[in-house]
Amino acid sequence: MENQRKQIKESFFNPVFHLFPLLLFLIIDDFFGMNLAWKISFPVALILVLYVYYFYNRIFTWHIIFTFMFVSISLIAGSQMLFSIPPILKHLVFEIVVLIYLLIFILFRKPIQHFISGYISKLIPMTNNFDEIFRFIKIIFVVLVLFVTIHLSLNYSQPKNSEVLLKMLQYVYMSVLVFLIVSEILRVQIVRAKLLNEEWWPIVSDQGKIIGSIQHLTSLSDKNKYIHPVVRVMIIDKGMILLQKRTVNNIVDSGMWDTSISNHVKTGENIEQCVDRTSKEHYSLEGFKYMHLSNYTLEVSNEFQYVFLFVSCQLIDLTPNLKFIDQAKWWTQQQIEENLQSGIFPENFKIEYDLLKRSGLLETGKCECSCRLKETIYNQARNN
Repeated sequence: MENQRKQIKESFFNPVFHLFPLLLFLIIDDFFGMNLAWKISFPVALILVLYVYYFYNRIFTWHIIFTFMFVSISLIAGSQMLFSIPPILKHLVFEIVVLIYLLIFILFRKPIQHFISGYISKLIPMTNNFDEIFRFIKIIFVVLVLFVTIHLSLNYSQPKNSEVLLKMLQYVYMSVLVFLIVSEILRVQIVRAKLLNEEWWPIVSDQGKIIGSIQHLTSLSDKNKYIHPVVRVMIIDKGMILLQKRTVNNIVDSGMWDTSISNHVKTGENIEQCVDRTSKEHYSLEGFKYMHLSNYTLEVSNEFQYVFLFVSCQLIDLTPNLKFIDQAKWWTQQQIEENLQSGIFPENFKIEYDLLKRSGLLETGKCECSCRLKETIYNQARNN
């Protein structure tokens, strides 16, 4: 769970933290002046840099870009004394410089995103981070455009109560910025809490190494096919194989007869934990013993599967949980052979049945105390 929480925080990093020193500078500068704005916002920027470096190191390069943007904007705005600036723009220098930078980000989103993707660790999905920061940038951009436009209009028109109106505009402007900061922080916390309650699957390489994670429904509906780790356990006894009939509500291979234990590994869960969880959920098994048989990869309709295949010699009665399994029954090799091409078995099972036959574990036709598989499994369990 802790790994999953960190993964969600990294792939859904709060966009406010990237722009917070900049927004803080805007607020303090308008009310208390640039000197105080520098004294407060620069230490805050440094603290955020250290925070991201130590706790979110994999997105550190992404955060540094916005820190550099803040420093350069504040230095450019601070050097206004070196240039001849019309009085009407004197109080809008910082906002105008910020607008120019944000406009560059909006117009050149794709090149910026492509450039930074080359420096970001491939262990985390960055799509959410890119979408969130550019969404937030657009909101700030609109707020600044409205503020600058109204401010300039009041200065040009010079109504009788222009000073009062400008002061009111300033308070509204600052209130909107504070509201955006607070609401965005709350929104991200709510989204993260929701994501933690959803099921996430690891994304692995073709060698089985974890390289990221994704919400499972998003993965299954995405046009891109990701490789996900899957555990499957074949239970045999007396030359027969226990098969489960998947429920019609199952997303994958619904209504088909399949290997008795099968499930996707969740983010933050190792292979053994997934097998133990699934065997307990599906059959109420405690202390389930099994032996690794093989690994293989398979492309199915909406994903690639990196399968960890195990085999078990289970002598006790099994009670399937009807929430996950429609029914379970023992199949003889003859029954399986007769129906192998009938379409009632998924491709996974066909591969696994062939692996099991070639392993020689079904050759005795029985599973008694002298069974080689049973002895191997229990010896392996004791050694572990």
